[in-house]
Amino acid sequence: MKIICSICKKIIGEQKPFKDSSEIRATCTVCLEKAKEQAARFVPYSPPADREDVTLGNGLKGFVWAVKNEKDKLSFGELVIAGKKFCCSKHKRQEFQEYLNGLKDEEIEITLLHSTTCKLDFPSRGRKKKQDLPMVEEPRKDDSVQYNCTFKATKHYVQFAFDDMAERMDEVIEILADAVYKAYKEDCQKDNLSSTIEPKAKDISTS
Repeated sequence: MKIICSICKKIIGEQKPFKDSSEIRATCTVCLEKAKEQAARFVPYSPPADREDVTLGNGLKGFVWAVKNEKDKLSFGELVIAGKKFCCSKHKRQEFQEYLNGLKDEEIEITLLHSTTCKLDFPSRGRKKKQDLPMVEEPRKDDSVQYNCTFKATKHYVQFAFDDMAERMDEVIEILADAVYKAYKEDCQKDNLSSTIEPKAKDISTS
C-alpha cells in the first residue's frame, strides 16, 4: 500500500501489504510546513482577556467574559437563566416555563456559550506507518479558554432563545441517531453476507 501526500500527491512511503495497490492519504513534511506557515500568517479574532462589552446583532447589549471556574463552563445547548442552568430540550420546556413565569422581573439575565479558543499543535511529520511504535506522550495541560456571553432580555425573547436552542439540539440528535442507524444497518448487512459465505467455504473444505 502506497502512502500518498493528499496535497502534492508525492509518494511518502509504503506499508504492508506491499502487493496491495490501494493508497493511503497523508501529508508530507514539506506540505505540513507550508500549512504551518499559512496558519501563522492568519490573524484570528482576538477574544477579550477578561471581559468586553458587546452589542449583539439584534441590538441587545451585553458582555463577553472569560470562564475561569469549571462550574461556569457551558456546553452547546445549555443556557443560564437568572442564575439557573438549563439544558434546552422539549422535555425540559415545561420546567423552564414554570421557572421563567415565576421570575418577577420582566428583563431577565441570560448567559450562553459564545466561543472557545484552543491551541493546536501540528504533528512533526506525516502519518505513522503501522510498524512504527506508538509514542508515549505526557498528558498536556488544557490550554483552551471558553468565553460566555451575558445580556438582559425580555421574558418573551428568553423563551424564544430556549425554544430555538431546543430545536437545534433535536436536529443534532436526529442527525446522530440517523448516522448510528445507518452504521447499524451496514453492520447487519456485513453479518448477513458473512453468514451466507461461511457455509460455502465449509463445503469446499470438506469436499
